[in-house]
Amino acid sequence: MIVHPFFAAAVDHFHGYRYVYPIMLNPEYRIKAVLFDFDGTLTQPGALDFKSIKAALGCRADQPVLEFVRSITPARDRGRAMEKLDRFEFDGAASSRPNTGAQQVVAWIKRQGLPVGIITRNRREAVLRSLDNFDKISADDFDLIISRDDPLDPKPSGDGIVWAAGQFQVAPQEVLMVGDYIFDPQSGRAAGALTALLDPTQSTRLKSVACDFRIRHLDQLRSIIQAGLPQSKVCLAGSLKVR
Repeated sequence: MIVHPFFAAAVDHFHGYRYVYPIMLNPEYRIKAVLFDFDGTLTQPGALDFKSIKAALGCRADQPVLEFVRSITPARDRGRAMEKLDRFEFDGAASSRPNTGAQQVVAWIKRQGLPVGIITRNRREAVLRSLDNFDKISADDFDLIISRDDPLDPKPSGDGIVWAAGQFQVAPQEVLMVGDYIFDPQSGRAAGALTALLDPTQSTRLKSVACDFRIRHLDQLRSIIQAGLPQSKVCLAGSLKVR
């Protein structure tokens, strides 16, 4: 794991497995806002079957589907492909469910007084439909939702994170970007933000992805964020907080 220069590696035995976890070394480290990816991060993985989506659209398995669709010519064919993608996303949204601990950690972050947002490559309509399946939080709990409907380059570009930081009136390096796919830490690093990669299965596909934190479950964000709160003097050592 590649971590932020302010951190070193430790081993967390708290949840019954060996796991690399960061130690906070720099008291100037701060988190003043949090951005979440949506599918597979705030929602349970699997609601969108990308293999089937790509096959239906004629997209290669190794090509990002959104970039493929946007490259289609003529415009009429591109529009039809985008409509298919929209339908796949909305159908997936209808069957999606909150990820383990997602609602609780978002509510906890709000109680800390931090702004919280969603940044996704999906349509806003699909995100809102998914959030209808949440029973403890709703779209109103998010200070902003950035989707591909917005005039910003999608992840892995850092444009959306930089724009969100401006809306939150914080510096990009004071934003924590949380996600489960390679584009999430890539976008965070492009923006200069801190990054947390949700990697519950220690996937070989994500093994070499550069990030500041690699977490097994969303509840681990509490210690990370607590250590970075402006008023905090917490030192982070695995799951142990030392005052």
